[in-house]
Amino acid sequence: MLKKAGNQGKIIFDMDGVITGEECYWNTASLVVWELLYSKRYLGLEPEAGLPEFKAAVTPGEIASIRKVVFQEDKVIAFIKKRAVNSNWDLAFLIFGYQLMLLWRVLSGKGLENTAWVKGKKGFDREHLRTLSSLLSSSDTPWRPSFEAILGNWTGEARGAELMQKLSAQLPGRYRELAETVFNSFSPLWKLAQDIFQEWYFGEEKYRAIYHREPAAPGKRGLIYDEKPLLPVEKIKDTLGQLLKKGWTLGIATGRPLNELHSPLKSMGIWELFDPGSIVTFDDVQKAEQSLKAEHQKFSLGKPHPFSFLKAYWGERFKERELVLSTFSRPQPGKCWIVGDSLADLMAAREMGAFFIGVLSGHSGADSKSLFDKEGARFVLPDITYIPHYIAEINGPASKQ
Repeated sequence: MLKKAGNQGKIIFDMDGVITGEECYWNTASLVVWELLYSKRYLGLEPEAGLPEFKAAVTPGEIASIRKVVFQEDKVIAFIKKRAVNSNWDLAFLIFGYQLMLLWRVLSGKGLENTAWVKGKKGFDREHLRTLSSLLSSSDTPWRPSFEAILGNWTGEARGAELMQKLSAQLPGRYRELAETVFNSFSPLWKLAQDIFQEWYFGEEKYRAIYHREPAAPGKRGLIYDEKPLLPVEKIKDTLGQLLKKGWTLGIATGRPLNELHSPLKSMGIWELFDPGSIVTFDDVQKAEQSLKAEHQKFSLGKPHPFSFLKAYWGERFKERELVLSTFSRPQPGKCWIVGDSLADLMAAREMGAFFIGVLSGHSGADSKSLFDKEGARFVLPDITYIPHYIAEINGPASKQ
């Protein structure tokens, strides 16, 4: 099917939980936390009941067991997603970061605040995790992670990237100073967690082909091969086709890198249905962050920041720095619709002045409806197949259904 030039306006889709499934990503995130805690390359803890010893070749049953423990039967996923964390890299990092915070609290309580490794460490990475591992192995009292503890009342009103600041606030003295350099998406430890995530997701061969380097832990198969569309492919294609016929331009704003987006959409036969100038991925977000950083402007532009949706809507009309630092006309009412499954998507849509359609096909399912209604979603629908009916006759502001 060929794309027609849209005259109705633009509909921008988030991907995971909307068109693509997230199960493989959540499995991957749980494996990242498991590896950082239990691999001898990192903290090297002894796994507790329900968790296997670390190894690269894990079975589907072992993955399910790891996810069940790390995410507390997915309660942790729901907890984090409700606080507008959109990136699964951030999900993995926050879960591990919370355990690291608990460990630092214990060490602080033992009077280890003035230990040399704590002072002035601004590049906390794998070697520092190994130092922590040595401290733990020499301790009389073994330390164990508490995966359920993150479900407590520590976040306050914090959302998105603010949660990392909240982690630092849980610590005293020098440990807080250290944490402030660690708990952010620009730190070496965050990048380490991201790299481990990519190893698990792509697997050894694909990781090597993409990044042109050896994985730190060889032997991983790659969870990307288990990825499935969220809905039957024919229903997705029919829905997008109906919207194109009605004159809508279709865009994408996703936290996935392009190399994790193109293949699944191509295999579904829907890649060509989206306007190339309206597709924004993590790569575009990262490029903009690095460009601003070169100007001494440090921003985290992932959702709930509206950058990716703004870029998908305006295309090349504005430069990246203008989309972040300048004010400009909002989309005309009814001319820009954002389709997402999370609070992060809704917050970004609201800030840019777009109408939001919340779909209940994501992790929280029907539980998201009350939140979407409360936060002002224009429509709340079971999944994307309902969209053509609800916006078929819209030529401006619509009544809430």
